[in-house]
Amino acid sequence: MQDLKEIILLLIQHGIYPLKGADAKSKLLAFWDGIAKGKFSTDEAAAKALYDESVEGSKYRKLKSDLRERLLEAVLEIDGNQKSYSDYQKAYYECHRQWAVVRILTGQNANAAALSVATRLLRQAEKYDFTLLAMDIASYLRTQYGLRESNDRKFRDAQEIFEKHRKTYDAENQAEALYTTLIVRYVNNRSAQTDVSKLAQEYWEQIHVLMEQHETYKLQMYGYMIGLMRHTAANDHSAALVACNEAIQFFKTRMYEPRVPLQIFYYQRLICNIQLRQFEEGQESADYCLKVMQEGTFNWFKYRELYLQLSLHTGEFAQAAKVLDETLAHNRFEFLPENVKEIWRIYEAFVHYLILAGKAPARASSGKFKLAKFINDTPIFSKDKSGINIAIIVVRLLLMLQERRFSQLLDEVEAIEQYCYRHLRGDNAQRSYSFLKMLLHIPTSGFDPVQSAQRAEKHLQKLRETPLQVANQTHEIEVIPYEMLWEIMLESLHIAKKTAIRA
Repeated sequence: MQDLKEIILLLIQHGIYPLKGADAKSKLLAFWDGIAKGKFSTDEAAAKALYDESVEGSKYRKLKSDLRERLLEAVLEIDGNQKSYSDYQKAYYECHRQWAVVRILTGQNANAAALSVATRLLRQAEKYDFTLLAMDIASYLRTQYGLRESNDRKFRDAQEIFEKHRKTYDAENQAEALYTTLIVRYVNNRSAQTDVSKLAQEYWEQIHVLMEQHETYKLQMYGYMIGLMRHTAANDHSAALVACNEAIQFFKTRMYEPRVPLQIFYYQRLICNIQLRQFEEGQESADYCLKVMQEGTFNWFKYRELYLQLSLHTGEFAQAAKVLDETLAHNRFEFLPENVKEIWRIYEAFVHYLILAGKAPARASSGKFKLAKFINDTPIFSKDKSGINIAIIVVRLLLMLQERRFSQLLDEVEAIEQYCYRHLRGDNAQRSYSFLKMLLHIPTSGFDPVQSAQRAEKHLQKLRETPLQVANQTHEIEVIPYEMLWEIMLESLHIAKKTAIRA
């Protein structure tokens, strides 16, 4: 069902309605409408409504197959020459359409026409670094000139072109495989990983030589991302910023606008700006991403994460709540990978805390936030004990304090102490260790703001001695600067104390 929902949403966005002329009583049209209007969120619901049978029923399975076929045919009607597309995007769609034309003409024995199209197409494929396509075209030309025309000179030219692109393609595949290996190790465990950083350095030494030989889009993109991971995996944001700027400079020199790598490295630069407290520079990076990103794409959602974080770190809490609501309400949010959705649930919990503390306006579109449900909905990062699970624990404690669940908090003290001892003793967790210790002083001080502040002073001093910009921690852990959260919490305790005295 999810695949049909995604294609239908895509077609509607492009104004394509493949069942426009269908009979109003058509089951196919009813199926389309049910998915498009959100009536059918599961196969079970659709099968029951349309045929009163299970998803294994023959009628439903045939209807689903027919709809999928109609949808996939309609995908080819999407306009690849839209104004919002970059020249690279337009070339991508047009070149691959032209290649399909070549294959169809060849299959129909219109070889002269196919050869003419392929010859022109090769120049475009090379211009835009479509290495695999260029290699396929060169292979086709090699066959045509060698077997059909027996033109020795043109055959050897095509063979030389093929070998050039094959070497580039092999280098691109190697870079892609190495980068993917790093990501698989890293993505669901955001604790600082020295081993990943060392492995990235090893891979960089392999791939950097190839980058000097082949300046193609794909190789340079994966190569620069491997180089960047040497620093991001070790949370060295200063070095990562330099690597981002080098990559951006390279891609800005291309003959076309390569938006995807520019988005990636501006995104990573924004992370560095936030961690290094360079908020003006961060806004510049954010503005660029906002200008070129296509709404609803994976990168667009990742950018929204950082824009929300930038808002939180600069104290723009109303803006943060607005970004959160707009993102969660987007019709493509449900298609995100589960680990990405979990990050947004964590941000939602922090914004909910700010609302309870009176620091952000109530969210008109939000339902009732339930702490227990939030904990159950973050199973992936709850396992990341020295990483993002820290943010989950912090916001859970903040919410319990704000909601005055004092007896529950007292029961948590020993468990949190053990957690700090077992998981937060490394250099990359010093700020989190200090802040959790500060929060634990609140219940042990009888929830008195003055005593809590006095007892937590030594940990606050340690926090100040390790500012965020030099802390060796991943950027998702500290959703809101701990110093800022501490001030908000003490203010809430003072308000609660005054309210209790008046009562």
